[in-house]
Amino acid sequence: MAGVVYRSYRFFAVLGLALSAQPTVTVAQSSGWGEPIESPSKPAAPVEPQPAPQEPAEPGPAEPAEPRRTEPNPDWADAPPSQNEQRSATNPDWVEETDAPVIENSKRRASEFYDIRYANRSLTMPRGMMRGTFDTVVGRRSEATQGGGSFGPTGTISTMNFGVSISLAEDFEIGFSRYRMGSYPDISVFPNFGFGGEGLITFSMSPEAKFGDIPLYARFEVLDREHAKMGFDAVFRIPSRTEFGFLGGIPLRFVAQERFAFDTGAQFSVDNNPSGPSLWTLNIPFTFVANATDQVFVKLKSGMTFFDLSQTIRTVTSGLVQGPFYFFPLGASIGGTVEAGTTMMDIFASFSFPSLYGFTTRASALNQETWQVTIGINLYSPVLFKGSAL
Repeated sequence: MAGVVYRSYRFFAVLGLALSAQPTVTVAQSSGWGEPIESPSKPAAPVEPQPAPQEPAEPGPAEPAEPRRTEPNPDWADAPPSQNEQRSATNPDWVEETDAPVIENSKRRASEFYDIRYANRSLTMPRGMMRGTFDTVVGRRSEATQGGGSFGPTGTISTMNFGVSISLAEDFEIGFSRYRMGSYPDISVFPNFGFGGEGLITFSMSPEAKFGDIPLYARFEVLDREHAKMGFDAVFRIPSRTEFGFLGGIPLRFVAQERFAFDTGAQFSVDNNPSGPSLWTLNIPFTFVANATDQVFVKLKSGMTFFDLSQTIRTVTSGLVQGPFYFFPLGASIGGTVEAGTTMMDIFASFSFPSLYGFTTRASALNQETWQVTIGINLYSPVLFKGSAL
């Protein structure tokens, strides 16, 4: 029994030595496939000899480096950003404009505010507008007029009159001038019989050289409709040659088809009288205005003057005439309106008989020997300052 065990032990010992002498093969699992992996006991594969590293060649002379371009290439580089692009990059509200903005003239033409058609104008200028006036009067006054020298000189008479006006507020106008829209020229029987002699600067040239009086007026237009206009006047005559006087008026203008107008109203004046009581006078003008074209106009004027109503009002007479005395004037004018830059100009000439027919309660007379020719220019500025209505 012992012999059998001994032999079995030797068999397994020899078998173990034999198995330990054979190379082992292990199987590695990779993605489900078995691949043989050599045991570390297997001798390594021979390594091929690597060539020895060569010594670096000696550097030759350095070639000059190509200069670096700092400026953009015009063939492919973008142009530098403009000033507008730089502003738009920093300011998102900046908007680049391709065209230069159009700068409008702040002073628009006078005709854009005050109608170029004379018959369609309001009684006052637009706010911010100025008017310069000039007129010269040449005529003759006969010596047959009642009152003699109380109405100024006789014979050949000539005057030059300059005035200025401005509209300070809407529908409100003031000035030193004898010109007022719809009320020109006034007959003004006393003291100059309609020959002028009133203005900011005024003087007579014949029969003798003298300075005249200064009229200060204010006008307020209370009604300005398409077909009807009405205002109130207050005129103070500041005397430098004659006497102090005051005129209160209500001018009226009725317009039809923007080309025809009828001017009327009432003017009541009080004048100092060196010979007695003050003179009270009522004047009612009648003037027809028509624009033949937009720039050419004609006027036919007449009316009635109740001169020296002192006896009627105060039961006494002025002593100048055996009043009251009534005058009917008659005249005609032709004029044109032209534009010069931003300004507008009226040029006109008129001929009139200031006392064509006169009468009292005792007598009447036709007076064709007293006449006058008036040549005038009115220059309108553009609006110099704006109003709330513009």
